[in-house]
Amino acid sequence: MEEIKIGDIVQLKSGSPRMTVQRFIGQGNEHFGVKATDEYYKMKGYKDGDVICQWFEANQLKDGVFAKATLIILP
Repeated sequence: MEEIKIGDIVQLKSGSPRMTVQRFIGQGNEHFGVKATDEYYKMKGYKDGDVICQWFEANQLKDGVFAKATLIILP
């Protein structure tokens, strides 16, 4: 199975809009704002390695956090 990378286009295995991988929780958190955001996500139950994705819905930018195991990489 191919490893998910930043910039990949992914979709939930159960179906969802096409999403772009923005970053992973716990990676690149040398910036205070990113580190604080990661800590917030962890308080919500997410963990290091979970995937932060972005997509557009009706011309509005959306984002969400997903476990790697729930995503597939699209061609």
